Amino acid sequence: MCWVAVPLPAAFAKTWEANPHLTPVPQARLDPPPACGQVFLKILGGHDSEEGKWPWQVSLRVRNRHVCGASLVTERWVLTAGHCILSRYQYSVMMGDRKLQGTLSGLVVPVSRVVVHPQFSTSGTVKNDLALLRLRYPVNFTGVIQPICIPEKTFRVQAGTRCWVTGWGRKQEFEGPLVSEVLQEIDQYIMYYEKCNGLLQMALRTDKDLVQEGVICGYNSIGKDSCQGDSGGPLVCQYSTTWVQVGIVSWGVGCGRNNTPGVYTETALYAKWLVAVVNKAASLYPVVLLLLLCVVLPLGLLVTL
Repeated sequence: MCWVAVPLPAAFAKTWEANPHLTPVPQARLDPPPACGQVFLKILGGHDSEEGKWPWQVSLRVRNRHVCGASLVTERWVLTAGHCILSRYQYSVMMGDRKLQGTLSGLVVPVSRVVVHPQFSTSGTVKNDLALLRLRYPVNFTGVIQPICIPEKTFRVQAGTRCWVTGWGRKQEFEGPLVSEVLQEIDQYIMYYEKCNGLLQMALRTDKDLVQEGVICGYNSIGKDSCQGDSGGPLVCQYSTTWVQVGIVSWGVGCGRNNTPGVYTETALYAKWLVAVVNKAASLYPVVLLLLLCVVLPLGLLVTL
């Protein structure tokens, strides 16, 4: 393969001028793509997400019914949890709309290929809980449809960092509808898996290691958590003006219980696998998919797949 250096994406131009340690790595396409992790619409606060606030948010569907959350990582690939892939169903995704029915600006795209992590397991505890979905055709990026940044393996989000999880899951553990009609958002504070494991061991009164390397956890307070229907959705953190997906909603003990954090697949540890899947697909299909690596110090590496 011939590697061709390209100009730095415009979204990183100011950062490059201010920080000479920001280094673009050559890529295999002449034209630079839109930057990842950007929000282009002005947003006001609220528990119901405003239109365009989380433009990478995706609803994974079976027979047009929401089953899980997901995130857009390229114009043709969506990231979700491995346990969301129930069987050989025909999947589709909806994006571009905060309303689950997608009545305002929602775009529905069929899924042509599903790639579950080969070591995904629920034996003992959940491990390697992620999957990539290839869309039947690429989507156009708009103000309400944008890809999220995926961090490289060296990226390490600090414990206590305030991040956000979004989804159409249920609002209460035992009451109310199974899904939310409007995209919900909640802030979570990052917790490393060692501390998380201790809290979950106490909650379940067991000495068994429930949380191992490969995940991170998030916690806020009683009643603030992801829940059923949010699985597969993104946990994202903001660095300057760029949003990075640090986790995938995986599992938890109930929803929003006291001292019981939610568990998320740590995306940084799987960056190499994600890139390998996308690159392999690029060699099999006539459309060349983009791979761009940007070294961002001291934050680590971001991968725009």
